[in-house]
Amino acid sequence: MDETSFDFRGLTEQELTDLMEEFSDGLAELRERHEVAVSPWWTEAECADGRELFHVLYEAGTPRAGRDARVRMARLMDRCPAWDTDLPGLPDQVELGACKQEFAWSVGYAWWHTVRRHHVACLVFPAVDRRDWQPVSAVDGAGNATAEVKVFFLAEPSALTSFWRRLFVREDVAESDFFDRAREAFPDLVLADSLSFRKFDGTYREMRDWVVHVLAVVHDHFAAALAKRAGQPADVQAELGQHGLVLSPESPRTRSKTKIMRQRDVVHEGETYHCEWHAKKEPHRNRVHFSLPEQRLGGRVLIGIFVDHLDTE
Repeated sequence: MDETSFDFRGLTEQELTDLMEEFSDGLAELRERHEVAVSPWWTEAECADGRELFHVLYEAGTPRAGRDARVRMARLMDRCPAWDTDLPGLPDQVELGACKQEFAWSVGYAWWHTVRRHHVACLVFPAVDRRDWQPVSAVDGAGNATAEVKVFFLAEPSALTSFWRRLFVREDVAESDFFDRAREAFPDLVLADSLSFRKFDGTYREMRDWVVHVLAVVHDHFAAALAKRAGQPADVQAELGQHGLVLSPESPRTRSKTKIMRQRDVVHEGETYHCEWHAKKEPHRNRVHFSLPEQRLGGRVLIGIFVDHLDTE
């Protein structure tokens, strides 16, 4: 929780009330699936000249906001655990972009972890425009030289997918952790339990970033392309090709062979799904096969097969 983002200067009572409700909506949604930690001193954050957040939320001080919005936000914040203040070398001051931030406790906490290649995203109050990956530098508590890293900031829970996706490279995610991370990064996809990088013609390191790209395009654009192009395969393929990938269904010749097409069937949780659509890494090897959006999966797409190549003849 980036307490430096609680800057209420210049906001009307209605604007502040609405922003508090928006913030609380996002925080409540995030807490359903993730732990959101706060600085133990978050109530002391200055939200206006000479005014601490405590006075606004708990004492109805100025800047003023509606009672229900204040109470809801305070209750949600109170339920968030405090992060560990005993980490050696935590900074009090950070430089965010070209701006020095005094008492940026949580941004400093995120910086400390990021320097050690464990990324922590920071939730911001929506009144500020701090979003996505931003450069942060600091001097640790031992006075060591500054180090600049990128820290991720978000106001909407949906932005977390961008955070998780970048971590495949930033944290060099291992094969053993790939699928757990992928489920966070691509929530509208279902990953079959039978998926394995070992079925590709290539190592995990060689294949990982391409697979992440495939999953991102299918997650973000496949259903929309189907709707926009009325499901016409050639048109859908052209639409998806704008994202730098070759994705297509099988050719009519292959589809005419019933036995061969059964290789595209995937059993997931006792149900059989047809995964004819596929992404091609190279013309003759390495495919990711996936289904159409499935009502049985709540409209999600099943990523069913990683393979060097399935039979076509």
